[in-house]
Parts: sequence; C-alpha cells; structure tokens
Amino acid sequence: MSRGRLTEQLTHCSSGLVVAPPGFGKTALLAHAAQAHAGPVTWYQARPGADERELLTTLGYPADVLAGAVWPSGAAQQVARRRDAGGGGAAGRLVVIDDMHLLSAAARALVVRLGQLAPPHPRVLIGTRPAAGLSVAALEASSATVVNADALRFRSWEVEHLFRHLYDTALRPGIALPLVRSTGGRAATLRLFAKAVAARPDTGQQRILAEGLFGREYLDREVLAPLPDRLRRFLTETCLLTRLTADACQALTGRADSAEMLWSLAHDHGVLRADPDGRTYGAEPLLRESLRAWLTSTLTDTERARLGSRAAACAAAGGQLDPPLSAVRPRGPADWPHPLRAVVAGTPDACLGRSPGRVTEGGSDSSAALLVQGIAAALTGDRTAGTIVRRAVAEATDDALVALSGQLVRVALDVLAEGPAGPVPYPELQRIAYDAERLDLLWLSRAARCLLGLGPHPEDAGQPVVVLDECTRLGDTEGAALAALAGCLRSVRAGHPGIGELEDVVRRFRALGWGTLEAWGRAALAVVEAAHDLPDAGQRAAQAEAFARSAGVPGARALAMGAMALAAPDVASRAELQEAAWSTARSAGLPVAGLRSWLTALAAPAGPVGDGAAATGRTRAGGHHPTAPGRVLAAPSAPSAPGLTVRCLGGFEFTLAGRAHDWAKLRPRAQAVLRLLAVRAGQAVHRDHLLLAFWDGVTTPSTLHNLQVTVSSLRSFLEPERPRGGSRLIARQGDSYRLVLAPGDVSDVVAFERAVRDGRRARAQDRLEEAAEAFRVALDHYAGELLPEDGLAEWVIADRERLRREAANSAVALAEIRLAQSRPVEAVEAAERCLEIDGHRDAAWRVLIRACDAAGLAADSARARRGYSAMLASLGIPSSGGLSHPM
Repeated sequence: MSRGRLTEQLTHCSSGLVVAPPGFGKTALLAHAAQAHAGPVTWYQARPGADERELLTTLGYPADVLAGAVWPSGAAQQVARRRDAGGGGAAGRLVVIDDMHLLSAAARALVVRLGQLAPPHPRVLIGTRPAAGLSVAALEASSATVVNADALRFRSWEVEHLFRHLYDTALRPGIALPLVRSTGGRAATLRLFAKAVAARPDTGQQRILAEGLFGREYLDREVLAPLPDRLRRFLTETCLLTRLTADACQALTGRADSAEMLWSLAHDHGVLRADPDGRTYGAEPLLRESLRAWLTSTLTDTERARLGSRAAACAAAGGQLDPPLSAVRPRGPADWPHPLRAVVAGTPDACLGRSPGRVTEGGSDSSAALLVQGIAAALTGDRTAGTIVRRAVAEATDDALVALSGQLVRVALDVLAEGPAGPVPYPELQRIAYDAERLDLLWLSRAARCLLGLGPHPEDAGQPVVVLDECTRLGDTEGAALAALAGCLRSVRAGHPGIGELEDVVRRFRALGWGTLEAWGRAALAVVEAAHDLPDAGQRAAQAEAFARSAGVPGARALAMGAMALAAPDVASRAELQEAAWSTARSAGLPVAGLRSWLTALAAPAGPVGDGAAATGRTRAGGHHPTAPGRVLAAPSAPSAPGLTVRCLGGFEFTLAGRAHDWAKLRPRAQAVLRLLAVRAGQAVHRDHLLLAFWDGVTTPSTLHNLQVTVSSLRSFLEPERPRGGSRLIARQGDSYRLVLAPGDVSDVVAFERAVRDGRRARAQDRLEEAAEAFRVALDHYAGELLPEDGLAEWVIADRERLRREAANSAVALAEIRLAQSRPVEAVEAAERCLEIDGHRDAAWRVLIRACDAAGLAADSARARRGYSAMLASLGIPSSGGLSHPM
C-alpha cells in the first residue's frame, strides 16, 4: 500500500532515518522511497557483526582507500570525496541501509556520518530499530528527516483502506478503531489479524480481536524475546498497569531504577510509548495481553491475587488499571461540543456570555471563547480570524479539545487562503486526526480527515466520501454536512465544480439552520450556475447576494457579487459589479487574491450540467488548475478560433484548434518536457537544458535516445494526423527544440513578457498612459504563479521567481503612474495587486498608503499602515519614519 504522505518526506531529503520497533513497515517504506528515486540505488542489508570495511566495500567505495582498521575523524568525508573523484561520482545516487541496528556501534556512527554529507554526495536513507547510543534528536538537529513509529502507525481510516484494497477483506463497521488501538497500528499485527479473519471466516471479527491470539506469537518472538532479561522481567511485573509512571512501578516492584527502566524500554527498544509529558508510558494492549497471558501461566492463583491487589494499590501513584474494552461506543451528534455546534450554526453569542444560554467556562476571555470568536470571524470571511484562533491555541495549554480544534481551524484557514491550487499540510492534518482519535474526539478526527481528502495522495483522496458514509451511519448530520462540503471543495480544486454537489450542500446547511455556511454555499452555487449560462443565473446570483447580506456574511456577499458580474449581460455592468465585489472583500478584510482564485476555480470552463463530477471543466496537462473565463478576470480575449493556446501562469492549459487532449495517455516526463517548452514558447531550448532538467544532466547515448523518444511521443500525441517528421508544433533546430507559435497562436507567458517590455519602454520615454495600459495588460495575463502543479521542480523555480518579480514590478509601476495622474483609486487597486503577488514589496506598501490618503479612504489607510508595520516587524526591521503616519 502506497503511503504518499511518508514517501514524500523521504523523496526530497538529503538524508533520512526511519526508526521504529519491528513490524512497523520500515523496509516497505524504504522500498517505496527507492522506487520513487530517479537515479541509481544501492541497497545494503546490514548483518550482525559487519564492520566499517565491509560496509564501505559493499557500498562501492574504492578498495585502495580502505587500508587501516582505525578511522580518524573526517575519514568518512575523505573516502566519500575519493569515491566521487573516480568512477563518475556519486551525484544522483541513493544509498539505502536497512536494519542498521545490526551493525557495530562504530559502523553505525560511520553510517550517520555518511548520511550527513552534503550533495553531490549520495543521498542516504537508513532503516533501524531503536538502539542504545542512537540519538534521533541529534540527527534531526543535523537536518535529517526522521520518520518514527508514531508516523508509521496505521490510522483507523488507513486500516479500512488497507483491508479493503490489499487484504481483500472488508472490516465490519466500527472495528477499525478498536483494532488500531489494540495493535498500536503495527503493520505486522494488522496483517496477522487479516490472516486470522481469513482462516476463521465463521468467527466474528470482534471475537478474534478480543481473544488477541493472532499476534501473540509474533510479539513474543520479535518484541519481547530480544529484550534483556531484566527489562523483560520488569515489563512482565508491571503489565497489570495500563499507564506506567516511575512512582507506580517502583511501588509495585520495589525497584529504585524504575525511571531508567521505563526510559530504556521506550527510547532504546521502542517497546513502550512515551506520552508528551515525558513521565507517563504505555504499551499497546495486544502486547500487554501477551504479557498477562504469560503471567497467568507462570504464577499461582495466590501469587496472581497478591500481585493484583498490589497493582490496585499502586494505581493511586499514577498508574491505571482495567484497560478500555476493545469495542468503542458508536459516537454521534451528541459528541459535538455545544459551543462549536452553536458557532457553526451562526449563533456564537450564547457561548460568549452575551445572552442567556450555555456559557463557556472561564468567561469571554477563555481560550474556548476565543476559539468561538475566531470561528465566527472565519465563517464571515474576516481576516482577523487567523490571529484570534492562533491566540486561542496558544492559551489552551491544558485544554486538548480547544487546542486541537483551534489547530484544525487554523490549517483550514491556511488552505482556503492559499486558493484552489494551494498545498495541503499533510503531516499536521495527520497528527490532528490521530491525536483527536486517540483522545476519543472522533468527530474532530473525521473533520481533519475531510481536509486530508483535498490533496492528491491516493490513500487520502476518498476521505470526504468515506467520512460522509461514516457520519450517515452514525447519525452525525453536522459531520455529514461538513464532509459533503469537503467533497465540493475537492471537486473545485480538481477543476470540475458540480452543481448537484453544491445543491446538496446547500440543502444540508438549510436543514441544520446553518445560515452562515448556507450563504457561502448559495454564493458558490450562483457562480457555477452563471458559468454554465443557466437560465435565471443572474437572478439566482442576486438572491444569493441578498441572502448573504441579510445573514451578515460579507465574504459570501463578495463571492455572490462576483457571480452577478459573471452573469451580467454587458461589459460595463460586468466591470462595475466586479469592482464592487473586490471593494466588498477589501472592506471585510478578505484577501482579494484568495477570493479571486476561488471565483476563478468555481467559474471553470463549463462542461455538461449534471450532478457531482458530471459538470466538469477542461482537463489540463500535468494538473487540474483551470483558467478563469475572460469575463471574470477581465483578461484579454483570445482570437475566436486560435490554432494553439498555451497558458502556464496560474496553471497549465494546452489546447490545439479547440481540441482537448487525454493527457493520461502521455507519460509524466513527456508532459513535463512539453510544459518546459511551453514556458519558452517560440524560443529554442537546447537539448543540454532538457537533459539537465529531466535526466540529471547526464549526456550518454541512452539519455539522448530517451530524449528523442520523448519528443517523438509528444509530436505523435499532439498531431496524430501528421506523418512522421512532419510536426508543425515542435521543431528541431540543430541540437535545440522549439515550440512553434504561428500567427494567431496564444501564449500567456509570451504576451505577459511582451507587455512588460512595452510598459518599461513607454515609461522610459514618458509615454505614461501607454505605459500604464501595457502594465495593466501584463497584470491581466498574470493569472498566478508559473506552473504551480510542478511544485519545487528545479527547472521551473528560476522562471517562476523571475515572472513573479516582473509582475510585482509592473503592479508597482502602474500604481505609481496612476497616483501621479491623480487617479488614487486605481493606484490603490494596483498596489494591492502587487501585495497579493509579493507581500514584502516595500514600495507597494508606501504607494498604497499614499493612494489611500489621496482617495480619502481613512479606514483602508489605517489598515495599510498596520499591515506595513506588521510586514516590517516580521522581517525584524524597525518601522520607517519616512512617511507622515504613526509608525
């Protein structure tokens, strides 16, 4: 089973460590990381007693540098340099060392030193069990990526996917969570449970789990047998306690070194799991049952009774008896805390002490009350929501519910602010979901899993649908509504917002009385309907705007006004409504760029009207980031029937004579080559540049042949009707390739760069109106960063930063020209556009403040001053006194 969230962490690191007890899937994860590596891989399976010489010889270091048994300080670096100097070097190589704990201490130290070498030395990934002398904290401090047992544990939702798709066994409803709690999410014991279920189909899964026999032999052999006798005896004597502290264990066993024993079992052997407080430890229930079974078989009844009474007496010293039942009580709507239910429903006053009803403990200044205020602000679209929520999280030191809820709200705000193409923070969401599940906050765990479903990882992609089914089965109507909303967000991010999905969400919110979220749903639905040119779309948009106004949700009102602009019959009305939408967003403190990006995604080019994914937009190569219709973003209109349209800013789109392409038929590397040629459309790209970008710069007959095959497959895919060698689109000039732009063809990058040049030339010649118009055209073409779907690929970063810098410069220049022409309102808009592109542009803040003052926008001016001060403070720069304002 692919676990993309973990493999991704190891794909881009220079050195990585996977450390966990046996049975957690370390080797499988290393194999996935090795498979994802594009270069050569050396896999070394450690064996007991291997010394440094054997290790280095196996890894391919030259024999002439291995003389001498003693390695002085720095010898590993010298050996690595010698190896790179001969035999072609180690750049691009991945070295995987599995089971490092079997090596001698000196060999382990050498492995760690090799892993700390910087590129172009090999990347090193290490798999190991916890071992004495292995300092994980020191490795993390040296920038190594560490994946530990907590990250490797299978979550309940991953277990359901695992059993359904890999073990071909459907788990009974409600058993996944007890199974994870019993096994600790250990991959090996989960597999043994699947085998036990397959071998005993007539025995209930709940009974097999309660018996606990399926994993006992494995745990005895792999976990308990390798322990030193004193630790195994200590663990057996304390197995009646479910939570272990040094005081409780000392009172039970009489051992004064109980604290050291607990620490060693947790950190040197990984048998126990330490709580965040560092004083409390616990073992997985299945392991405890194995220990208790051995205790029962070796002690007499009298001895067991005496030990049991002593364990009960020790519970007062910090231990805990009677582990929870394997079965977990089904949880439904009653699990939602009243304050959160009230604020989502749009009635936060009852939780803030401002009206009769249930008031949060601690008054309106408590962390819970701050969280309620933050969520209420977020639902209306207030920019201050993030600050309030962060304060609530910071003050919730002893309130796990508020802390985890606040963290989830903060992540949700960040995801929404980044727009449809923004990243999803998988590690943080996984941690929130897992911690909430561990604390029995199952409704909160389900909410976090819904956000996980917004990203591209296959193991998480279906979470909104899975959570929706769970909530429906449990009767959790609130959770079902939020899961349906997450499904809509996923469709929008994928480029095919569905009318049926949005209508279903609006119906759910209306049935729950959630007026604030209904306002957002109505506004989003109005945008999609207007994009589909449905009858009465303009009237529906006006109704959505009126509903949002009456509900007091300015953010939704701005979105609805964007829908009205989309449905407007003429250009003048469209421009007026669009400006009104941006003005409403600015007045509410909403980031205009974020609103514009969601409006663009909702108004994706329309396919057939239908439910869910049936109403789809155009599929685009390499990603699903739709471009906005020209009437939404006021972008220059293309010719009525261009031969070729290439868009790379804000997302990749490639259409030829209006024909869509099935990009799934083209290999990913060929798609990437096409995107690089598209960025340089009309320019010759030397083959060395392509080899450097996609074949690590290695020029061999094999790589040259691969490049030629890739280009040939591109030509055949794009122009299947043309004979071999007759491509019009991709021409070869010597050792270079060029994406040909014929007259009438459209490239947004080419048009953007041309407009920037025209603007600079006109401004240098004091033709200010022409310069302003050219800069405006350039900003219209700049729909977003270059090829966001390519992430941090090295070949795109430099061009992306260059174009972003030119767009910001164009926006500042336009603002300065308009301010000099006594057109301050247009100057404000241009300066804000610059700050959307680059929030640290000093000149943009200054011209924004001057323009707001000139336009008489006192509130906007004060807000700009605060924003400028906050930006300077974030950079550690004292506020400037060059402007006459209180900073």
